[in-house]
Parts: sequence; C-alpha cells; structure tokens
Amino acid sequence: MQKKAVVSTQSTGFIDKVNEVGVDLNFAVDHYHYSGIVQFLCGFGPRKADALLKLMKHSHDPLESRAGLVTVFHIGGCVFLNCTGFIKIDHSREDSLNENTELLDSTRIHPETYVWAQKMAIDALDYNDDDEDSNVKQRALEDILEDPEKLKDLDLIAFAIELERQGFPDKRITLYDIRDELIHRFTDKRTPYQPLTDEERFYLLSNECSESFKVGVVVQCTVYAIARRKPKGDEPDIQPKRNEETGMWQCPLCLRDNFPELSEIWNHFDTSGSCPGQAVGVRVRLDNGISGFIATKNISDSKVANPEERIKINQQIVAKVIRILYDKYTVDLSCKTSDLNSGSSLEKDVFYDTEAAEKIKKEKEAKKSKKLKNKQYINRVIVHPNFKNITFNQCAKFLESEQQGSCIIRPSRKGTQFLTLTWKV
Repeated sequence: MQKKAVVSTQSTGFIDKVNEVGVDLNFAVDHYHYSGIVQFLCGFGPRKADALLKLMKHSHDPLESRAGLVTVFHIGGCVFLNCTGFIKIDHSREDSLNENTELLDSTRIHPETYVWAQKMAIDALDYNDDDEDSNVKQRALEDILEDPEKLKDLDLIAFAIELERQGFPDKRITLYDIRDELIHRFTDKRTPYQPLTDEERFYLLSNECSESFKVGVVVQCTVYAIARRKPKGDEPDIQPKRNEETGMWQCPLCLRDNFPELSEIWNHFDTSGSCPGQAVGVRVRLDNGISGFIATKNISDSKVANPEERIKINQQIVAKVIRILYDKYTVDLSCKTSDLNSGSSLEKDVFYDTEAAEKIKKEKEAKKSKKLKNKQYINRVIVHPNFKNITFNQCAKFLESEQQGSCIIRPSRKGTQFLTLTWKV
C-alpha cells in the first residue's frame, strides 16, 4: 500500500475520533502531549492549530467561552462554525463560573442551535418564557443540567413541526441529538477497545472474509516445499528394508535405497543432517498469500508412500480447504478426488433463482441427449493412421488442405460392420 494512502486513511480516522470525543483547548495549552490532537479539529490543520495554541499561551488567560475564539483570538467565521461544536469548555472548576458563563459551551451543541436547547430546557421545566426576565434561560439550563431526565417528557416531534412552520427544514434528528447531549454532556461514545481475535486478524491480513474463504472452498495453490519429519535419535520403529533384487538397503524415513551395507544406514541416521527425514506432506502457497499444508494421506484417494512421486516443486494444484488454523495463519488442504468432487460449501445468494437454474440445467441435458441421438455414426476404436471418428462434412473440410490422393477412413452410418472411405481425387 502506498504511503500517501496510509497517511490519508490514518488522518481520516484521527479526524473522526477527535471530533467525536471533543477537544479541551485549555487542557491542550497546559499539556503538550495532548496538544497534538488540536490539528484534527474540523476547520483546523497543523498550521492553524499551532498558531492558536501559541496565541493562547501568550495570553496567559484560559478560554472561557467558545465566543472567545472570535472575540479574543480572532478565529475566522468559517473556521469557527466548523470547529465550535467540537470544542468543550470545562466548567467543572468553580472559578470558571460567572454570570456570563455559557453553560452550553460544555456540550456538543452547536451555537447556532443554542436557542433551541434553551427552549427545550424552559419547556421541560414549565418555566414562563418571559422576555422581561433575562436570567430565565440561564436558570433553566442550570436546573435542567442538574435534572436532565425531565427532557425525556418533551414532544420533540411537535417542536420539529413548529420549526418547519417557521421555515426551517426537518430538524427532528438535530433536536434528538440536543436532548441526548443535555442528558449526557460530552460522553465518550466510542465502543470500548476490544483486541482482535485470531479469526479477525487472519481475515484482515489475508484480505478475505468468512464468506469468501472458509472450510470447503476450492482454491488454487503452488507447491514450494516437501514437509519432512526429522528423525530422532531414539526412533523405535526404524526398520531398514533390503531389496532382494538389487541387494541394496533402503532408509525407511527418506526412502533412499542405495545403501550397500546395513551399517551405512545407521551411520546415515547418526550423522547430523544426513537424513532429511520422512516426508509427511507438501507445503503450498495460496494465491492470496496464505500458507497451506497437504498431508500425505490427503494427496490422493489411493495410497501414497512418497509425496515426491505425485507432486513436484512449483507445481500448480487445486485443493479444498478442510481446516483453517487462524492463530498460525495457515490452512490444511486436501487434493483427493473424492474431496474435490464432494461439492462446494459456498452458500447461494438469497436471491438465487433455483427454479431457473434447474430449468437451464434440464435444457442443457436435453440438448446434449438430442445431439447424441442425431449422431450419424458410432465412435469406433481402430488403430490406423488414416482412421478418424468424423462426419462427412468434417472429413471434406479436413481434406481441403491435403494433397490429391489422400484418403480418410471413417465410421459408416450403416452400422459397426461397415466403414466408409473418403478419397480426394
């Protein structure tokens, strides 16, 4: 994967999660390790983030409200609208609260919808929305944040209909988000971290999924090695065999059969690295990069003593997955004919038209049987250089490029007791 694509994907992930959690700018100024995430705020970037943090450090005063980004630090209006919903002002300290404190700055609610949040708080508490009392909205917010459960009784659908009557688009989702945020201010909504299972890690590394790669799938693979079991010094079942015709002794593990004396076989065992060991199967590499193993018993339906007699290095073979070892990033395979012909375990799509498939299958069988029925001759087994199992038209086409005097012997329509000779004159 290209480095540019990796960086772009990582940046997108950081932007999503940083804005989902929110950023405390005052905390970022006081703690250098935290300041790195400011660049991922919506509307920001490395340069804007660095410039803002430097201004805040030089001012020596904490950011008391979101509006201060514009009035004190002169952030542009477009940048402010993009980032302000994700900047949280910590009001948990007593010295940070005063009569001008905007309580909604400690939520994900955007300043453009502060009026709706205040209206919801007033309605939930049944306060009288009197313009003469300038503190009623502030008191309503303070009270509703202490007892947010009262917000659940609000009819937000009626509120959305009223907003539509005033010319706003459908704001139902926004109103529900405002209510949730008033109930749970800046709650971390990320799912708890769960380490990947062996199965999840396997499919991520192989770029496969549980539907495309599972037990029963037929795959193509390349043989890259013969798997052998090294002999041990205390092998109890080592019984060398002697070929009566040649008089040579054979190693029962690596099957080497050119030892003139029995003592040479024991030296063959004792010498380190001399005997490669018993062949127990072949190791293969699948097209998707996964390693596979085919045991000797799974190479063929007939008995195989030595895998090298049937399979060669770099040979392309077709096999079926019989077991997946997720933790070892490998699979066990079988290339026995009985396993390959046992059918695939791939599930058909929910919209698969079984009736249409059966109809097509019957039509193909009928066409095949009709073709066999209309055949004008019966295939004959005759060993002759001029004999061919072909029709007259095929024979005429074949003789077009042949020399004059060439002839073809072919089956006759009269039966198996006759033959037809076609001669080019």
